This record gives sequence, C-alpha cells and structure tokens, in this order.
Amino acid sequence: MALRDEVLSRVYPKPVEQARVRRVTDKAVRLVTEQANKVHPGLAVMVVGSVAKDTYVYPPDIDIFVLFPKETNREDLAKEGILIGRAVVKDAEERYAEHPYVHGWIDGLEVDIVPCFKVDSPAGLKSAVDRTPFHTRYVLQHINETQRNEVRILKQFMTGIGIYGAEARVQGFSGYLVELLILKYGSFEEVVQAAQDWRRGTTLWLEEKRGRTEFATPLVFFDPVDESRNVASALSEDSFATFLRASDEYLASPRGSFFFPKPQKAWSIKRIRAELKERGTRLLVISLDRPEMSEDNLYPQLRRTLDGVRRLLESWSFVVADATYSVKDKEVFFLFELLEDELSVMRLHNGPPVWTENAQRFLEKWKDRSYGEPYIENGCWVAKVPRTHRTAVEMIEKEIKGAALGSDLRALSGLRIRNHREALRAELKADLTVLLDKMPPWDR
Repeated sequence: MALRDEVLSRVYPKPVEQARVRRVTDKAVRLVTEQANKVHPGLAVMVVGSVAKDTYVYPPDIDIFVLFPKETNREDLAKEGILIGRAVVKDAEERYAEHPYVHGWIDGLEVDIVPCFKVDSPAGLKSAVDRTPFHTRYVLQHINETQRNEVRILKQFMTGIGIYGAEARVQGFSGYLVELLILKYGSFEEVVQAAQDWRRGTTLWLEEKRGRTEFATPLVFFDPVDESRNVASALSEDSFATFLRASDEYLASPRGSFFFPKPQKAWSIKRIRAELKERGTRLLVISLDRPEMSEDNLYPQLRRTLDGVRRLLESWSFVVADATYSVKDKEVFFLFELLEDELSVMRLHNGPPVWTENAQRFLEKWKDRSYGEPYIENGCWVAKVPRTHRTAVEMIEKEIKGAALGSDLRALSGLRIRNHREALRAELKADLTVLLDKMPPWDR
C-alpha cells in the first residue's frame, strides 16, 4: 500500500494541474464550437477520452469530438473537420484514423480535434471513431472514484515498462483498454495478479454474454459497447509478453522502478566497441531520408523495412543476431548486429538428385566454375562455387532494391550504408545502446 500511495501521489494531477486542464478544455470547446458554427451550424461538440472520464495522468491529450449528422457525406465531414481543427489549434498537424483529424496545441497542452458521425447506437456506426463517444459514456456510467485512481496507477505501470499507448509507435495498451481492465478486476494489483494466468489468446469480457467473433491476437477484450470489436487489437506480441513478464517480476519484488524507471544511459563508444569485441559480432547501419507522414503511417513501414532487410541479409547467409530502428528529425536508421559481416570466398551450392533430368545441366553449369569437381552427397550433386557477395555492405548496395520495404521507403531516398567501423560514431551511440543493451527498464 505504501508503494501504491507513493505512485498515486506522483501521478494524481495536482490542483493547479487540474485547473489548467479544465481551463484549456473549456477554451478548446468554446473555440471549436465557435468555429464549427461558422463551418456547419448546429454541430455538437463533445469532450471524450481520459479528460472527460477523469482518468488522465498529467499532462493529458485533450480530445474534442465534433459530431456531424449521420447523413453528412464522408468527404464533407473530413474536409469540414480539418477546417475546424486548423482554425483552433497552434502548430496544426493533420493525422489520420479512419479519416483525417487535427492535432495541435492550445496553451501548452496537446489537443486533438476529431470529426465523427453522430449515430444513435453502436449498431449504426459509419466509422470506427464513432464508437468513442459511446466508450466515454460507458466508462462514466460504470467507474467510481477509487477505480479512477487505479486506472492512473495501471497507466503509469504500463508507461514505465514501455507499453502504454495503442498508437503504431508503441503497439501497447490503449487508455480505454486500461479502464476496462480496472472495471473488470477492480484494482491495479488485481490486474497484475490476473495476468499470471493469461496466455496467448486469453479472452476477456465485462458483460455476461461473450462476443462471437474470433481474433488472432495475443489478448482479446470484447468491447462492451460493440461486441464485434476487440479493444486489444493494437496490442503486439512483444507488448503483451512484456506485460506478463513485468507483472510476474513486480509481484515477486514490488518497487518504484516499474513505474518510474531510470532513463537508458547511452554507452560510450569505447564500451560499445568492447562489448562487440567480446561477442565477436559486427555492426551494419542503414539510413534513409525520413518520409513526410504521420507516425501512425510511418512506424508500420519502418517495421516492414526492418523485417525486409533482415530477411534479405539472411537469404545471403548473413546471420542477424539482433536489429532495431530509430527515428530522427530528417532520417530513419536501421541497425543490425551480425554474427559476421564478411563471408568466405566460397559457398556450397546444393544441386538436384543425381537421377533427375536437370542433373546434367547442373554439372555442365558448374563443372569449370566451381572450386574442384562437383560431388555427390546424400544422393544429390553439390558444388563449391564463388560467393556473389562477400560483405554485407556490398550485398546491401547491390540487392536492397529487391527487399520487401515499406511503400514510402522503396525509393531509398538518401540511402547510406555504414560498415562496422563507420557505425561506431558518437552520434549513433544512443541507438547502438538500444540495440545491445536488453536490460528491462525497471532493472536499470
């Protein structure tokens, strides 16, 4: 209880913070309402999300929904919603859910202005975001003050272990999913205790009747507002597994570092070099120009590109021990730890069984081009042939265009390939630390 109280004292908004959130929220509603009446008179404006439900950890994003009549054309809704949002917030950035919305700032707090359709029930949804007002109403109808604080504690726990947020960058637990977990189990402690019995495919619900749809996700939590929806659909395998591990270790040894971990300290280049020498592994770093797009569109493409390059490397016999990516203002980096970055001149080329029709063609092709004569092993021809690419850098230079890359990265704009020596630079030491240091945040 002492640890719980300490965490709550740090995450519960102070009176001055609560006052600021109320002031900015009221101002946002007023500005959005005024602008909405200019663009489309009579539109309803609604505060949703953690601010409306008072489950936020400071500073929150303030979510303002503009509810258009359900008869509104989808294109008009998107266009008018953007006009309203851009007129209200500073540093407006257009983002995309099922349709565009505007993200920006009002008096130092982040604000999302989101258009949606005003529907009578979840059965009449016209877009995915139309559920959100129903989510807000559902939680407000079922949550009590004690549970609000339990939500804050669980959110901070998930933030501390790096898995809070359903956005593409994190692929973790959404705020709504956290609220449903508290409504189901009652408290933070009960949630982490229940997680001891979770396995991949665990299915949860709040109401007596279960949803009938099947989902191939690590965790399923049927939305009490819409039984066809899995609230945990954004949760990745790694985030789910991290929560199970952290819950298990927390119960064994509760401590504040699960909620407020120390920042990862970048290793020195000297330490990185020594670590790699001890492992006997080598670095390969690829960088590209960062495409201009929202984070929710960028991060799936980064993961696809990382996986594509990993598969390319391994298809040419460069074994990847580990890999990660990093996003900067103008560049994106893909970092690989390889067992070897330079291979032998020769490689083995396995041919067909001796008794097949194409065996003779194999012999004719490799008879004078291999190191020594082709030979028989397990009934098949084998030739020792020259390797096409000896180094990882050379292979990437020649073959990367054939890799499965993110669609907006296929142009390979700004491509730069750094070998082991070139990767050992001070400007990359923080990213290399992430690649090499697998200490969980709560143990730093």
